[in-house]
Amino acid sequence: MKEIKFALYAIKKNIQNSAELKTSFLMNVFGMAINNTAFIIIWVFFVKTVGVINEWTASDIIGLLGFATICFGIVLSVGDGLRRLPDLVSTGSFDRFLLSPKNLLVRIGTSSFGSSAVGDTIFGIVCLIFYGILIHASFFQVLLIIFLIIITTMIFLSLVIIIYSTSFLFTDSDQVTTGIFNFFLTPSLFNGGAFHGLMKIIFVFIIPSLLVGAIPVEIVRDISVGKLLLICILTLFWFFLSIKIFNKCVKKYESSNFMTFGN
Repeated sequence: MKEIKFALYAIKKNIQNSAELKTSFLMNVFGMAINNTAFIIIWVFFVKTVGVINEWTASDIIGLLGFATICFGIVLSVGDGLRRLPDLVSTGSFDRFLLSPKNLLVRIGTSSFGSSAVGDTIFGIVCLIFYGILIHASFFQVLLIIFLIIITTMIFLSLVIIIYSTSFLFTDSDQVTTGIFNFFLTPSLFNGGAFHGLMKIIFVFIIPSLLVGAIPVEIVRDISVGKLLLICILTLFWFFLSIKIFNKCVKKYESSNFMTFGN
């Protein structure tokens, strides 16, 4: 509970600091939200041109983008410090986190706030509201959407932890982590109907990109208990694996011995 209280306090302070420059904050938020509409426009026109792919309609694409962007926005706004790990490790600034009595992972994640990612969160919420309206969601489906937001956020957080934990293993970790992150994120924004057979297995069990977008949409659309149970099991697996990998990778850290504790 102490760690949760500290995390909430740190997030609150980060938001207050970011909101001090109101114009810049609002421009980042709404600029990102507007930028994301390009994905909807592209995929809606794609569906209208190519047609339905494996039962995936334009409304399903909106739902997919809703799940993917909302978990992206939540994790990379309040936990933006994780994205700064490559810089912290390469400059030796990571030393100051080792001296903190708080949980190391919580302390790193809440050390920075990504204001532009708030725009992704707002965009995701709007998409999921429209998705619910378009599919005439029942009360049970609405509950499923809310529950799956929590699940997809946990999966996304787990993969972000794993990806940026590699900062301790490579010299040029910034390029490596960016490449791995994009490799994970890109398939999650693609039409879910394009993945089937071996390709779907790979992007569900090995590179869990579909778990943050396509699979949640299929669960809500088809009310699939089997897929819901599967995604819950995989969420727990990836979460505990991410904690273990992070703790292992931290042990590889060697201070850069810079005479500074600055950012």
